[in-house]
Amino acid sequence: MNKTKNKIILAAVKLYNKKGMFNVLNAEIAKETGISLSNFNYHFKTKADLVYEVCGYMRTVIEEKISSNQVMTKDKHALSLTKIYLEFELDFRFFYLDTHNILKTFPKIKKEMHTQIKESIQIIKNVNYLAIGKGYMLTEPEDMPGLYDQLAHQIWINSHFWLAQANIRGKKKLDIIDGLDNFYALVYPYLTKKGKSSYRTYIDSLKAKTVALN
Repeated sequence: MNKTKNKIILAAVKLYNKKGMFNVLNAEIAKETGISLSNFNYHFKTKADLVYEVCGYMRTVIEEKISSNQVMTKDKHALSLTKIYLEFELDFRFFYLDTHNILKTFPKIKKEMHTQIKESIQIIKNVNYLAIGKGYMLTEPEDMPGLYDQLAHQIWINSHFWLAQANIRGKKKLDIIDGLDNFYALVYPYLTKKGKSSYRTYIDSLKAKTVALN
């Protein structure tokens, strides 16, 4: 991707987050990028062309973040994956605040998102199985088979839409730590004593770092 195209995409994300995708004109993005509208139109003839490129960029970002995290192959905490999803939602909050209308307007994105959802849920299932193996999570109850499959779906919903819902409820500051606390409450009944201690320690350490930075 050339530099101008990349600058346009980054400017679009910035303005979409600020005003909402459907409230931003291509001319505004061109101005934010520092190029003429004719130059903008050379790279993106329609808004749909730009939106598809932005969503492709989003997919690349999340795939790179998950790949570099390597939670499945190294001794990284399971919550680091949830943190990635929450940070991603914050970085591209325009999409999660208006998901229904975006998917309705751009059906190609809907098909791609369904594929990504399946991949994300499978990753969550794998991380949960790893947590069971490490003694952080309880084994699935024999009298309720499929419970952890349902839990993986709930974790996906929580990780991808918690900050958006907090925004809708009028929460002024979108906070990753609050999102992790909410996630901890969700998985708490499934954690062992070791898991509860480990998850709590991870979140508290992030809180301490946040306080230190402020």
